[in-house]
Amino acid sequence: MSDANTRLSLIETAERLFAEKGIDNVSLREINRAAGQKNVAALHYHFGTRESLLEAIFEHRMSGVNDHRVGMLTQLEHVANDASVRQIVEAMVFPLTAQMESAGGGTNYVRFLSHAISDPNVNVGQLVRNKYDQGMAQTRRIARRMLTHLPGEIVDLRITLAGNYMVHALADEVRRTADTTHVSAFFIANLIDSIVGAISAPASEETLSQFAQVSRIGAKRSTSHEPSKR
Repeated sequence: MSDANTRLSLIETAERLFAEKGIDNVSLREINRAAGQKNVAALHYHFGTRESLLEAIFEHRMSGVNDHRVGMLTQLEHVANDASVRQIVEAMVFPLTAQMESAGGGTNYVRFLSHAISDPNVNVGQLVRNKYDQGMAQTRRIARRMLTHLPGEIVDLRITLAGNYMVHALADEVRRTADTTHVSAFFIANLIDSIVGAISAPASEETLSQFAQVSRIGAKRSTSHEPSKR
């Protein structure tokens, strides 16, 4: 087996085991063994550390998802006046579900991602920042322009929460149905409906009051850290 094929086998084996058992419950030795590697140092040779292995899984899957998402959102920006919130959410959801149903895809990645997001020892943001998160950053920019009844910071937070909800919902549905190839069109449509409602709902007086308080505290902290001018 070539180095490239060995590396891919280790990535996909790790993804599957992490999806099934959780990231902290799988040893590097177990991944080596499950990938059929007689050389116990194979994984260390290709990745060095567990963090580098996680980063390789994201590169293997998320780069394509991100490119698909950026393509959909760029098309939306060309027709900005006619775009809808639902189309923004579709650009969040469809690239991930398309990856799940593609040849060589499957549901291991979304289940792995669900574990990674929930694992306090895995900083997903740090692993993907400026590499595979352009699509979600673009989502936030477009959503801010459309959801003008909400403060931008609230829109950003809702998009982040919606992204996490999307991943966990898809992973939970896969576990519930034990279907390793796809999620039903009904489930996806209803998932999109729920995210549209969540991100576009008006902010309550309680939320706006708490937001104003947090903003004041943040402003005070920022001012206190500014160098004194003499």
